[in-house]
Parts: sequence; structure tokens; C-alpha cells
Amino acid sequence: MPFLLLERLPWPSLQTYTALSAALLVGTVLTVSRAQPDPKETHTHPFHNSRMGRHLRDSARYLGAGYGDVASDVLLHLLTDSVFVWVMVNTACCFLLLIAKLIQCVVFGPLRVSEKQHLKDKFWNFIFYKFIFVFGVLNVQTVEEVVMWWLWFAIPVFLHLLVQLCKDRFEYLSFSPATPLSSHTRVLLLLVVLLLSCGGLATLCSRLARSQGRHTAAFMAAECMLVTVRTTHVMFRYSIHLWDMNQEGSWENKSSYVYYTDLLMELLLLGLDLLHHIHMLLFTNSWLSMASLVIFTQLRFLIEEVQKRIRRHHSYLTVLHNMETRFSVASADEVAANNDDCAICWDVMSSARKLPCGHLFHSSCLRSWLEHDTSCPTCRMSLNIGGDGDVVRGLPTNTPPGPAATGRLHLHQLNHFFHFDGSQIASWLPSFSVEVMATTNFTSIASTNQSQINTMAQQIHEMFPQVPLHLILQDLEITRSLEDTTDNILEGRIQTISQPLPVEHPVIQITPPPESEEDDDTEGEEEAEGVDDKAEVRFSATAEERQKLLLQRKEELLQRARR
Repeated sequence: MPFLLLERLPWPSLQTYTALSAALLVGTVLTVSRAQPDPKETHTHPFHNSRMGRHLRDSARYLGAGYGDVASDVLLHLLTDSVFVWVMVNTACCFLLLIAKLIQCVVFGPLRVSEKQHLKDKFWNFIFYKFIFVFGVLNVQTVEEVVMWWLWFAIPVFLHLLVQLCKDRFEYLSFSPATPLSSHTRVLLLLVVLLLSCGGLATLCSRLARSQGRHTAAFMAAECMLVTVRTTHVMFRYSIHLWDMNQEGSWENKSSYVYYTDLLMELLLLGLDLLHHIHMLLFTNSWLSMASLVIFTQLRFLIEEVQKRIRRHHSYLTVLHNMETRFSVASADEVAANNDDCAICWDVMSSARKLPCGHLFHSSCLRSWLEHDTSCPTCRMSLNIGGDGDVVRGLPTNTPPGPAATGRLHLHQLNHFFHFDGSQIASWLPSFSVEVMATTNFTSIASTNQSQINTMAQQIHEMFPQVPLHLILQDLEITRSLEDTTDNILEGRIQTISQPLPVEHPVIQITPPPESEEDDDTEGEEEAEGVDDKAEVRFSATAEERQKLLLQRKEELLQRARR
């Protein structure tokens, strides 16, 4: 987007921007005030007969008979000057930035890198969509309307950024080990002020409904409602967190309250945003414009988010039902006998659920774990539930249950190669080749015949001769993988037969004293040949015996090399 280029520009600091804005405002006011306004030009300007112009003239009559007309003419002259109007818009933005800087120093302090990045992303995203809204949906024609809309949108973006900052700071403080109560208090007070500001904006929208029209009031009210829902969401999460902090023990129902709060607020926020974009799409003048394409894209994104959130809720209910029906609540004696903390949250367990492997966990912690993994957090035993509702035990966690256990799943990868030879058509046409690789989402089962299973079983049996061959074949029928069966043997899932090692009798060799160097060489060669013959004779079928013979042979070769 072009706004990414604007973000990379070297923007001035807040002090420099404030000084330039103040100097620009003073210079513009002095320049405009010295100019003598022409009453004829002022009265013939379209702004003179507008609603705001009539309101200014009516308000200026309270100053007196002689001063009312002069004051109204001066104000109308200032507001009809385009340079002065844009300087006032810049001054209002500078004033909001100073308020935001003051709030940051009092409430938040130094901002973290992630908080700054979230603020930048939200700001530029808001600017882009409101630019499309003003010039694509409303299709404003006059400078006065542009100024009024941008002044209005300066307030919602200010509130949106503060709510986003409160949300990020709450997530940071909630995971901090030791957070002073004053930090929570300041953030909560700011959220209350933001909620009251949203109420004031809603009152303003209701009053503008008669004068500006229902559609304009609906657009303004949608922004107020979006900010209100986001602020309320953060306040609810903060209230749940503070309530949990004041509890003596662990509050096991906290995750349920947090989940349903997020579910309701996110669906409400997505629903409001969806209705707001549908209203913009119906209000726009042209269905085949850049604004309508952007709105269609955002509508598709919002619909996908709603569907994704509903699917996630269905999976949550499925996990909750399976956990409550398959895993019973541990009794007080079992919890006392276990005398251990929850392995997921590392907190004391007053009540827990018991897995088939015997490990105990909090119900909320286990539910959150099962949403992402279907194995025991401690021993990694599979807790997959098949089609008949039974828990599949004794299988590795990467083994798919049900019919998929007969093969290993893999994705189809399709490669398409296209070559264009332009020289066959014209000499000036180029030649190029394109290769497209696509991976489909459809899974297939890689079949493994019995001969391959037997070959893998023989290979594993050569590595682990103490394991019976029929046990290896049984495990390969389930895993269909040499690596998985090897892991099962190493981890002790397959029973092995311990064979007694054969008793070695020491071989005593008496070597006569050397008589000459030639005799020494001859005897050394004969001794080496004898050792080779003995090594060949003593070669055993057991792996332990072979390893010992190899080590012995290695030592003998090293001794011969050192002579």
C-alpha cells in the first residue's frame, strides 16, 4: 500500500511538530486578520447560507447589536479561507497528539516495541479505510465536508488507539509476576473515561440525526459502537483478572468466563462491523468502483472470521463434551495421594480430572490442552477418541486413529511445466519456461504391501535381535513406519527378551622369548594370523558378543600399530 511509504518517511518529533504547528497557526491568524473582509464576497459564499453559517450568525447576535454582525462576518471570513481551515485542522490534530502524549506519560509510561507496532498498524489501516469511505462511499465534493469528516474521524481514531494500547498493556500486566495495583488502577480509570467519551459521541450522533440525515448519523454511530464494544471487552477481561487476583486459591472457572466473554464480544464486534460495511456497500453510488471492491474484500474477510469463530466454538464444545464423558473427576483421596501441582499451570490442585494413564490435571487446563493436542501432557500417551467413542491407548501420538491407521497420510504435490518458444512464431518473441508446484489439501493413504513390511521387520530385527520377530511385525502392522517402530522399541513400548551373555574363558598364550629380529617378525605375523583365526572362530550371533570382539580387535590393532 502507498501508506507503507509514508510510514518509512523521517517524521519530525512531537516537539518539532508542536513548534511548527504553533508558528503556523500564529502566522496564519495574523495574516488573515490583517486582510479586510469584503461583505459582498462573504455573503455570496456558499458557506454563508449553510446550516453552520446561519448558526454562527444566530449565535453572534447575543454579543450585541453593533458587534454581532462584525463578529459573524469575521468568523465567516476565517472559515471561508481554505488555508486557515486546514491550519485549524492541523492544530486540532496536534492538540490530540499532545493529549495522547500526556496520557502515555501518566498512565502507561514508556511503550514497548510491540505496542508501538500495533499502534502504527491500526493507525494506517484506519486512515486507509476512512480515505476510501470519504472519497469512495460518501463521494464528498466540497472542502467543508472533507474538513468536517476528517475532524470527526480524528476523535474515533484517537479512541481506537487508546483502547488498543489499553488492551496490549492489560495482556502484558496480566502475565507479569508482580504488578503494583496502581498500574491496574490507572488503566481501568482510562477505560472508564474512554467509555464515557463514547457515550458523549453517541449523544452527539443522536442530535445530528435530524440535521445531517439518518445515513450520516448511522455511519457516525457505527464508529462509536465499535469503540464502545472494544472498550467494554477490555474492561470485562480486566474485571475477571482482578477478581481472580483477589481469590485465595486458584479460580478454576476463570477460563470459562474468559472464553465466553471473548466469544460474545468478538461475535458482537464482527457483527457490527459486518453491518457497517453492508450499509456502506448499499449506500455507495457505484457497485463497480474501487471502493466497492475494497468493501467486498473486507466483507469476505469478516464473514470468514465469523465462520472461523463459530467452528472454533464447535470444536470447543466437542472437546468439553469428550473431556466430561471420558475423563472422570478425581476423588479427594486421589488428589491428596497425588500431592502434586498441575503440570500445565504449576498451581495447586484442589480438584482435578484423571486421565487413563493416571495423571491429574485441572479441568480448565486440561480443556485448553486438549484443544491443541490429544495426548497426556506428562507421559505423552495418546488420548485420541475413535469413531466408536473408545480411547485409543498404547499408540504413538503421531499415529492417526481409525481407518487412517492402515497407512501414512501425505499430501499430493502436483507439478506443471510450461515452455513457450517464441522463436517459432517470430524472431523477436522471447522464450521462457514456467514450472508451477501446487500442494493439494486432499490427503491420500500410502499403501504398504506385506513384502515391504517383512523387509522392514528384518532390518529392525538385525538391529534389535533381542526383540521377537512377531512382535516387530505386529507393531509394523500398526505404524507402517520403520522409524516409529524403532522409537517404540527404544522407549520400551515393545517387550524385549533378555538373553544371557555367554561366559568367556580367557585364552592364555605362552610366547617363547625372541631369539632374533627375523624370528620376532615371523612370530608376530604368525600371532596376528592366529588372532585373526581365533576372531573368526569366536564370532558369535549375538550383538553384545560381536561388539566385545570388535573392541578387542581394535585394541589389538592399536597395540600392533604402536610397536
